[in-house]
Amino acid sequence: MKKFFLLAIISSGFVFNSCSNDDDDQTEEFSIVGIWHPSREIVVSGNNGVTLSNTSYSGCYSTSTFDFKSNNTLVSNIFELNTSDNCVSTGIDTVPYTYDHNAKKLVIEGEDIEIVSRTVNELQIVSEYDDRNGDGIDDKVIFVLAR
Repeated sequence: MKKFFLLAIISSGFVFNSCSNDDDDQTEEFSIVGIWHPSREIVVSGNNGVTLSNTSYSGCYSTSTFDFKSNNTLVSNIFELNTSDNCVSTGIDTVPYTYDHNAKKLVIEGEDIEIVSRTVNELQIVSEYDDRNGDGIDDKVIFVLAR
C-alpha cells in the first residue's frame, strides 16, 4: 500500500510538471517599457567571476523610479534622504533611450549599457566597472531593477 501511495505521488508530480512546461511555452516576452525600481546591487569579481556582494536597496532610494516609456524616453526620479532625514526627490530627469530585444542592446543617452540578465520582472545591467575588492582588477557592478 505504501508503494502504491508513493507511486501515485511521483506520478502526479510528472503530471504537474508537464502542465507547468506548457505555461513556459507561453511566457510573456520581455518588454523594457514600464516603471522599474532599484532592487539591489551585485558586485562580481573581475578576476575570477565570483560574486563579491549582493546588496538589496532599501528605504528611501528603493522608492526611486525609472520609467521606460514607449516613446523611447527614460524618465528617472531619484529619491534620497536630505539633511533632515526626509526622503525627497533629487529631481526628475528625462533622457532618450533605445532598446533592441533581439540584439539584447540598451542605449541610454547615447551610451551602450551592458545587459546581464532580463526577465519580465527583473533587469540586470552593468552600471560600472570598478575595483571594489582592491585586487587591481576592475570588478563588474550590476544594477538590478525590478517591476
